[in-house]
Amino acid sequence: MFSHQSSDSEGFTALRRHEEYYLTGGDLFFLIEQNHFRVHRYFFERESQWFKLQLGTPASPGAIRQGTSESTAIVLDNVKASNFAKFLWVFYNPKYSLYKARVDDWVAIMELAHRWGFHEVMKLATREIEKLEMPDIDRIVAYHKFEIDRSLLLHRYAALTAREEPLNLEEGMALGMDTTLKIFRAREVARAIPAADGSRSPTSASLPAEEMQSLILDLFEIT
Repeated sequence: MFSHQSSDSEGFTALRRHEEYYLTGGDLFFLIEQNHFRVHRYFFERESQWFKLQLGTPASPGAIRQGTSESTAIVLDNVKASNFAKFLWVFYNPKYSLYKARVDDWVAIMELAHRWGFHEVMKLATREIEKLEMPDIDRIVAYHKFEIDRSLLLHRYAALTAREEPLNLEEGMALGMDTTLKIFRAREVARAIPAADGSRSPTSASLPAEEMQSLILDLFEIT
């Protein structure tokens, strides 16, 4: 369930209406980091089964339904107001089909979409991130965290397998033990196979593209 707005008078003194997403005609109120948001319930109930369930839960007898006014605003914990504004931009983008944003913004949008089950927003964010430059490590970490189709990472895994430098400690910690071990295993196998002239290199992978793809598909269990 949602958190309830505090009745602490000190907390109310600092509350403000979000400069962009306090919309006339909005029928759903949120409170995030001292910011009141007023938006349209329709998008949340249409796109997210989680929100549809939460918003559809009847209020207790004698209680006022949450989210219907500033005084009953739904408090979203562990969410930054700036990231929620980016998320709302997906629905209120004035340029309609033109969605231009930085990769970091799309990752922030993806995080909230994943948390609340906005599946179409997840698809949009994934499509847009796929068009943008992003370090392989960062992309793998984000796609794993938000359960994106791992077949989209095939070439990223291959790049880490083929590159001359092994994963460093920081990269390994970011990727996690399972992925790190698979990358090291892929690098080991790729370097154990001799090149066309029969030579082996401890630093360079000489696998043809098709064999590298087959290796990655097998080790990472991508179907």
